Amino acid sequence: MIRVFPSRNKWTPTDELAFIGDPPLFRPTNNSMPVFVSVTFTSEKKEGERLAKAWSQYYLNVKLGGPAFGDPGGEFIPGRFLKEGCTITSRGCPKKCPWCFVPRREGGIRELTIKPGWIVQDNNLLACSESHIRAVFDMLREQNRRIFFNGGLDKDYLQDWHMKLLDSIKIGEVWLSCDSPAEMKPFAVAAKILGGLPMKKRRCYVMVGHNGETLADAERRLETVLELGFMPFCQLYQTDPQKIYPSVWRRLQRKWARPAAYMSVKKP
Repeated sequence: MIRVFPSRNKWTPTDELAFIGDPPLFRPTNNSMPVFVSVTFTSEKKEGERLAKAWSQYYLNVKLGGPAFGDPGGEFIPGRFLKEGCTITSRGCPKKCPWCFVPRREGGIRELTIKPGWIVQDNNLLACSESHIRAVFDMLREQNRRIFFNGGLDKDYLQDWHMKLLDSIKIGEVWLSCDSPAEMKPFAVAAKILGGLPMKKRRCYVMVGHNGETLADAERRLETVLELGFMPFCQLYQTDPQKIYPSVWRRLQRKWARPAAYMSVKKP
């Protein structure tokens, strides 16, 4: 299958059947080969629709989909829509956070067949059954390399026995999230559970600007996340259609998405 993406990011596959943008001069000549235009971000939906038309000039079976178009996702196939090393062992989430599209797209938690990988991209791995979680860690131990939880571990589900599992593998990075002021208390509890990990391995997605949050309050929350021993990665709350933020908010996001920028002014 040919896979087409509107833009490249760190998770985009790099094999010979993965393409970015318009059909290139050198491409598979079999016009019956299926083509799937995959769109992750809602801001790229129009570009995805344009690309589907462009590839339809050369191929008979062109489909358009992906998370941006509400695709609920099925069994994970390594290397198809995410680069080698990524794995997804579950879909969906039982929570209904007002800013999150996952429950609407994928529904409640669904455990999938576990495929090998060392970059775990589940939306909410810790919401799965204990047997599934333990089976995932059995797979991760077999990788014999550092493991990255870029999909995030949900602080509301994190327990001490999870830390024992984390201690059984080589950790690259553990990501949490702190997307509202109300999440600071459970985030602080999770920070204690993960206190044995060095700061360079503790990361946190921090969404700002939701529900009338002020710029000052957003930066204060980012500073608190840093003080609790996590390196923040700031994200601006977004809607569909895309919300346009003033320059002061964009500067805040840029600063707090770059450790080199915010660590240089960290208070001793």
